[in-house]
Amino acid sequence: MHKRKSGKSVIVLCLLLVLVSSLYSKDLSYKEITLDNVSRYTEDRIAYQQVEYVIDPEVHQRQDTSSASLLIIKDKNMYLFKDGFDDPRIVEENRLIKEMENRLVINDMWTRPIDGKPDYLLITDRRVEVLKKFIVEDKNENLAERYSNFYVKMRDSFIQKHVNIFRGLMINRKDSDFKMNRVPLPKRLRDEGPTKYSTFAVAKTKDGQVYYAEDSDGDGITETFSVELPDGFHWGSKSGPNILFILKNRQENIKGMIGTLTKEAYEGTPEEEKIINKQFDQLDKEIPALMDDIIRMDFDTERVLNEAK
Repeated sequence: MHKRKSGKSVIVLCLLLVLVSSLYSKDLSYKEITLDNVSRYTEDRIAYQQVEYVIDPEVHQRQDTSSASLLIIKDKNMYLFKDGFDDPRIVEENRLIKEMENRLVINDMWTRPIDGKPDYLLITDRRVEVLKKFIVEDKNENLAERYSNFYVKMRDSFIQKHVNIFRGLMINRKDSDFKMNRVPLPKRLRDEGPTKYSTFAVAKTKDGQVYYAEDSDGDGITETFSVELPDGFHWGSKSGPNILFILKNRQENIKGMIGTLTKEAYEGTPEEEKIINKQFDQLDKEIPALMDDIIRMDFDTERVLNEAK
């Protein structure tokens, strides 16, 4: 009887943990960036989207499992770079062939991983195609070095600038609507190891940009980072964060930029520690005078103390 109750308690606890996690975690649904569906091109802006994860392989088997897109809109021209690009038409054709041959394995159609070198570039002027370059599936190539260098430089600079802003929002927590939550992850029965925690952090700039960082598996490394502005810019219904969206990152160089964000959200940033240390330096000078001011000895006690010396 006791074992049954214990088992039920564990199940209830797991359900509660899942519920709590869902309350704090973010909706990670998205659509891959396509120029045909960009809502407007009349304002200059940049967006980066990187996905290395499929929420439900059974449902999303026609969804690329490893893809990065950099969108730049400048002077009504749109530039779309893709890294890990697989031509959807070829993927669908191969899928149908394997399906007919009864050899289909879920999500095995998307063969090209993200490697930090773009293999697709589309340029439009007022939605009219000006240039289109992409590497065919069976060739282990990338775009010309000129395009690749530009892509990597702009991608890294763009991500780092937003990481710096998020750190600034962490330092100024009281004025940035900063929220941080840690949720214990469910453990298997008889697992006596240390409890791991998912960590979620969110903050908002004064102009309404919402920053979000997540370590979902409790390994201490941030793998999801997003920035969005609810200004109506999108590339389709429920297309996801419209400025920056990195989902389940596995790239080492990007890990170097975003990997510590949730840890810093929980433990504090080095900059915050410096501010606290400066405060203690000042307190070290001021507190003795404060004690003299607020702790006063009455005349009789002081007289008795002096006579006893």
